[in-house]
Amino acid sequence: MKTAPFLAVTLALLSGSTLAAGAKVPAPIEALQKQGFELKGEFKGPGALPGYVMQYQGQGTTVFLTPDGQHAIMGNLVDAAGKNLSDEQVEKWVYAPMAKEMWQKLEKKRWIAAGKADAPHIVYAFADPYCPYCTQFWQKAQPWLASGKVQLRVLMVGMLRPDSGQKAAAIMMAKDPAKTLAEYENSLGKMALKAPKTITPEIAEALKNNLALMDELGGNATPSIYYLNKDGRLQQHQGMPDEETMQVIMGDRP
Repeated sequence: MKTAPFLAVTLALLSGSTLAAGAKVPAPIEALQKQGFELKGEFKGPGALPGYVMQYQGQGTTVFLTPDGQHAIMGNLVDAAGKNLSDEQVEKWVYAPMAKEMWQKLEKKRWIAAGKADAPHIVYAFADPYCPYCTQFWQKAQPWLASGKVQLRVLMVGMLRPDSGQKAAAIMMAKDPAKTLAEYENSLGKMALKAPKTITPEIAEALKNNLALMDELGGNATPSIYYLNKDGRLQQHQGMPDEETMQVIMGDRP
């Protein structure tokens, strides 16, 4: 959601505070809540200006209360130099917690690991067995995996063809899923996968959950790639990354 800018000619920095437990929110904030905005945090702006951080459909914004307490101005607070003073608060109350929550959801799903378990950097990728770009990403990722710098966690999904789910299940139900996935991708997708006669309920549920999480994260193409940047912010890339983007995702080339 785009928010209109709110100009405050000041050099003061915003100072954050937590929401007072049980405190009644001002009427304008309550009205926004009824419209679907979630109240995430409260802070004091320049001149003790009451500020609130709210979230709507995954997007964060700041809201400032007028002195009469009956009106609110929604948007970004900037200083005389044009610095956006709202960003820090939105990051703190909306995007950082959201990144942590989504990362935890990724960790709990059924994925297949490639690379060392103690690698300092983790990258998640949703992949369909029929996706040629997933295979290209796998191939290009190998130097980072071999170096021990990155562990790639592949979440199999079935979305491109009617039998994608069966092929994904064949990999996930293999005696050694990691070995089978590596052999399949190294064959450039040409290795025959024996479709299981019956997909176990556990694997069927995992495939369903993987696809649901991909959708929740906004992924609509494979590979859908997720990683944390240096600030711990969840980042997304869809499709085959170019060389420059590979280094953004994976780190400096080994």
